[in-house]
Amino acid sequence: MTGRLPFDPKKMKGAKTDQRVGDGGDTPPSSVLRDSGKPNPMTVSQLASGIDRAIRSGLPSTVLVEGEISSLSHRTHYYFSLKDEHAVVGAVFFASAAARSNTKPEHGQRVIAKGRVEFYAPSGRVSLIVTSLRPVGEGVLEQRYKQLVEQLRARGWFDPESKRPLPSFPRKVAIVTSKDGAAVQDVIDTFARRCPSIELLVVDARVQGEQAKGQVSRAIRSLNANREQLGLDAIIVTRGGGSLEDLWAFNEPEVAQAIHDSTLPIVAAIGHETDTTIAELVADERAATPTQAAMRLSPDRAALIEQLTSLHNRLRRAVAHRVRYEQQRLHQIQSSRSMRDPREVIAVHRQRMRAIHDRAFSGLRHHIARERSSLDRLAIRLTRVQPAAVHARRQERIDQLAARLERVMKRAIAQRREDLEHTARQLHAIGPAQVLSRGFTLTLGPDGKALRSVEQASPGTQIETVLRDGRIQSRVESDSGDNDPRLRAPKPVPRRTKRSGNRDDDQSPSLFE
Repeated sequence: MTGRLPFDPKKMKGAKTDQRVGDGGDTPPSSVLRDSGKPNPMTVSQLASGIDRAIRSGLPSTVLVEGEISSLSHRTHYYFSLKDEHAVVGAVFFASAAARSNTKPEHGQRVIAKGRVEFYAPSGRVSLIVTSLRPVGEGVLEQRYKQLVEQLRARGWFDPESKRPLPSFPRKVAIVTSKDGAAVQDVIDTFARRCPSIELLVVDARVQGEQAKGQVSRAIRSLNANREQLGLDAIIVTRGGGSLEDLWAFNEPEVAQAIHDSTLPIVAAIGHETDTTIAELVADERAATPTQAAMRLSPDRAALIEQLTSLHNRLRRAVAHRVRYEQQRLHQIQSSRSMRDPREVIAVHRQRMRAIHDRAFSGLRHHIARERSSLDRLAIRLTRVQPAAVHARRQERIDQLAARLERVMKRAIAQRREDLEHTARQLHAIGPAQVLSRGFTLTLGPDGKALRSVEQASPGTQIETVLRDGRIQSRVESDSGDNDPRLRAPKPVPRRTKRSGNRDDDQSPSLFE
């Protein structure tokens, strides 16, 4: 926001004019000055409170501001700026106040705003809180007219889809107008000239003044409520010309509501051709004059007679043409061969039926043969997939696989047996029994393990010597060499193991321990 604030800081309560803060020239309250006379800094809240007090004391509680609306935004409330050639002031038009106002803010509109000036400390803004708006240079009635038009347009009351069609040949029409006005006579004369068979019902109602809106709306509602008893097909609402104030009854929402709720189609002709009222906009048809309204609901008698004459001539020509056409058809039928000799026609149809029979029979036999062939193919396929056939094929396959497995197993067992015999022969060739058979012996200690050194056999040790055909037990007398006189041959122990008859069985189990 630019421009000067609408108050004088020097008029703040409690301010001293001989003390200044900084270079700005603002004077703080005396309570924030030290005893030495130097200025003590103000808090932002203190400054905001001072500004708020200055605004409240320096401006009236309600002000009128004229300016142009700019920077308009609408989010529940209206936020905009009022500007002139030299300054801009922020303004807020709350939704509750806007609902009561007849004027809604528009960008670029020049208005007179009524409200109060407030300082909003949290944002540091001075704003005009608007309570009402009215446009500059435009009358109240014009503004109310525009607002009501916008409201009803938003409701869809002017849409062509909401209009009821007018009857082509009405039997009875009601005219809502003043019985003393010139408009009612124009309507009656027009109906009498164009179609005097249409019955008219004149409903007297005031068309100007405070009582006009109530009488017109009640007349429309009453006619709709009694339409069946009265036999009405349409309503004309009309009056002569006048000023905007004279025609204002037809701009009232009450009249517009009655026309919109009407089940009877309504033709409205209010004022002159240049006048447009809300009643005409809501009505099903608008006419420029009362005479034109009557013409919209009354067919022209001369035009009807001319139309009937034309239709009569067209119908006569159409009937004559139809009669000639049917006479020609009858003559053709009479001269046809079937009428001369019906037996020829019967013979032709008999021959045709025979040909159709032959084609049908041939086609049937061909179809049966084709279906039988298809059935045979299906039977063959079914035989292939029957469980017994499938089981037989699978059993045959299993037997083949079993025979093959048996042959493979026999070959494998024979091969393994041959390998085993070969390995046994090799083991027998290098076994201990074969070594012993060549004159070698094996000496075992007391623990049954083979002795590999003389150090393992101390004097007095019981040893066992294994030969090819038995065992000899002895005791060690000395561990000296062969030149030791004490060396004596071991005395055999009477224990002896006989050799078995099979050489392969000469192996002692202890030899492998």
